[in-house]
Amino acid sequence: MRLIKQLVVVCLFSACFFSCKKETKITIIEDTKSEYANFVDAMKAEGISTGNILVYEKGEVVFKSSNGLRSINPIDSLDINSQFRLASVSKQFTGMAIMKLKEAGTLEYDQKVNTILADFPYDNITVRQLLHHVSGLTDYERLLAENFVKEDSTKQYILGNDEILKEFYRVDPELDFQPGEKWEYSNTGYLVLASIVEKISGQHFRDFLKQEITDPIGMTNTTLYNYQLDADPNMPNRVFGYRKALNQTDLISNDYDIVNDVRGDGGIYSTLEDLYKWNMALANQTIISKAYLDEAWESGQTNDGEYTGYGFGWFLEYNPGEPRIINHSGGWVGFVTFLHNEVDAKSGFIILTNDSGENFGSVINNIKNLRAGESYQMPKKSIYMAMANRIYEKDVNDAIVFYESVKLDTINYRVNETDINKLGYLLINEDKLDAATQIFKLNRDEYPKSANVYDSYGDALLMQGDSIQALANFKKCFEMDDSLMYAKDKAEDLENALKN
Repeated sequence: MRLIKQLVVVCLFSACFFSCKKETKITIIEDTKSEYANFVDAMKAEGISTGNILVYEKGEVVFKSSNGLRSINPIDSLDINSQFRLASVSKQFTGMAIMKLKEAGTLEYDQKVNTILADFPYDNITVRQLLHHVSGLTDYERLLAENFVKEDSTKQYILGNDEILKEFYRVDPELDFQPGEKWEYSNTGYLVLASIVEKISGQHFRDFLKQEITDPIGMTNTTLYNYQLDADPNMPNRVFGYRKALNQTDLISNDYDIVNDVRGDGGIYSTLEDLYKWNMALANQTIISKAYLDEAWESGQTNDGEYTGYGFGWFLEYNPGEPRIINHSGGWVGFVTFLHNEVDAKSGFIILTNDSGENFGSVINNIKNLRAGESYQMPKKSIYMAMANRIYEKDVNDAIVFYESVKLDTINYRVNETDINKLGYLLINEDKLDAATQIFKLNRDEYPKSANVYDSYGDALLMQGDSIQALANFKKCFEMDDSLMYAKDKAEDLENALKN
């Protein structure tokens, strides 16, 4: 079995609304008659952004293109030099920063974290465990959601490592599990790693990356960005995240989050050309020696010896003795990214997008297919988007009639429980509770053997004040799948409320 774990990319939505005319241009370089170019053209013809793509084989770029919007306010097109937020693709740079400290003799991988960060409240977590995502640290976003209080409710906060670690130390949460007990992807761990780099080096993480990593290999358009909401004259090629509104017409900003200044787990902005330089520096071992890279690309293990398929900021897609393939995805606010590096073959590809990932799966799958000599396949139409459009143009009943008419057309439409469930919650976010309730009921009726549909329907019923039916659905959810503790908790809380 290959040493690989699949990341589910999650993009969060913000609530800044803009109505925009959508005009894009495509910039295609290299062989414009290639099947790659034909694929990008075909997607463009359907109004689908493919973002920025670069493919290279045996160290030579064979295709690169740019197709989409850099900004929606004002409207501006992407180009080859556009700088995208990398999200979790940034983690491999954090891993390299730690490796540079090891190379300099100022850090050991098996060193306890609290020997470096004096306020760190756990005495049994090592640097290596942070790198391998086996530390047990709780998620900082969850901790902030439960504990952080805004002193000024009118202020749009942008938090970074110092503020988050201060809150982390104040709350002093228990570990989710004992270090090494299991693998669990941890943004908190990589935040801590960046703070370790700063403590040991005496430099801001941004300056350390520039001095030790990006400048030496000529990555002049790569930076750990000091986030600001508006356009930055010092960074004119910066890309902004956006998404299509539920009405399928307007475009909405999807670029801000309260933790946009966290460093270590994300926050780096870069371009296709710079990331190609990075992948080649790794393949050619010009950034650090082979011995360090070999260790970085060995799979981590849990305490019981199970391999995790994760190295020092990379997922590992190869078996021992096979050509090495390393990669990582990233997803944050409107950005979805992927960096694939076949280091021994000196081949790979880069995909950078900023439209909230609606068609990212189709883009990455088709790039893989084309590299394998197969034909590209256009994405199926989204049934939930078509339903949303009908809800806005007419009503939810029209959308349900449409669903019934096309639900068996799986050749042309993507039909699944997850998309319908997503539509329900998006309608709640748009204050269309009645429509959402009907959509959740439709999903329950279509997928009666799925536990989750009962929980979602229960949520909508509870919001409408139907506590009795909501309770019945929460109980049904937990009866069908006793691992869904959230449904059990909701049922118990509701029962207690009904008794009082």
